[in-house]
Amino acid sequence: MLILVRLIGIVIVGMGVTFLLSPKLYRRYMAFWEQGRRLYSGGILSILIGVVLLLAASGCKLVGVILTLGILCLVKGIMLTLGQEKMKSMLKWWQGRSLLALRLIALIAIAFGALLLYSA
Repeated sequence: MLILVRLIGIVIVGMGVTFLLSPKLYRRYMAFWEQGRRLYSGGILSILIGVVLLLAASGCKLVGVILTLGILCLVKGIMLTLGQEKMKSMLKWWQGRSLLALRLIALIAIAFGALLLYSA
């Protein structure tokens, strides 16, 4: 299970670095998710990540942090699957933010990914 947590951390850091270097790519990434029913897939993926984090938490260094992130992923997944229209409007709102704001979000993603890597 810890290997999955590390893998999730690596993917999050990689995406954060990519979006930090190219925030316009981040806008295209958000546009990808708002098409059709892709948010359902994203919601299910988020729920699965939350379950992995919750199951792996007992073997991690920072149990409370991993439990919290797992719960947040579950909540996010439920919100994505139940509130499609609201989430699509939020994605459109984020796409309109400045490149600096998108870079700051990418830095936050890098921090979360690094925290997962450290905890696992």
